[in-house]
Amino acid sequence: MISVAALRMQQFGVQFYQACLTAKDIDKLVRFEVLSYGEQTASGVRGNANQSKVRWDLLERRIASSEKAYQRQIIRKKIDELVAYYEQCRQARDLPSIPGAVIISCDEALKFEPIEEGSALGTLKVPEREGILRAIDGQHRLLALHAGMEQLSGENFTVPAVIFDRLPEDHVVQMFVTINAKHTRLNASHLVSLSGRQLYRDAALAAAH
Repeated sequence: MISVAALRMQQFGVQFYQACLTAKDIDKLVRFEVLSYGEQTASGVRGNANQSKVRWDLLERRIASSEKAYQRQIIRKKIDELVAYYEQCRQARDLPSIPGAVIISCDEALKFEPIEEGSALGTLKVPEREGILRAIDGQHRLLALHAGMEQLSGENFTVPAVIFDRLPEDHVVQMFVTINAKHTRLNASHLVSLSGRQLYRDAALAAAH
């Protein structure tokens, strides 16, 4: 078992946990999988690997495919962009690279020990078995983290996570579909405006961008 600080949450009778996992925990405990269609042997990854800094020959070994999986194919370009962004954050040291929680489900029972009776704050014990955690949301972010593990050597790096205890398969799929079907896309003019604010601290220069 690994022990992590956690907050026990409850919504509509469903109990889950907010916790932080180290990059090392993520690398060992999370499994990556994509949906396959019967006898088709298509790769679980799409996109061109040429000129990529990511060792795709190693990374693809971590990605399983199954007819029972629900995740879409891994997009090489997205992983490359995330790895580059993580490295940018590491060098600049002024922004976290994964500030938002990833959502995962544990295949085996979790054990929560509150700091005192009735408290929502405590220690969550997670079975220490390779691949026991299944990514529901955040698989690309976590794969990019795995791809850049060498750069994190010696870093104190933790990832916020929402962890469910043995979430039923149909609930996992429903949550995945809901999360990925409800995105609101930003229009182009809004993105241009925000990029100006990112490039220029001066409000007048940003507005003129």
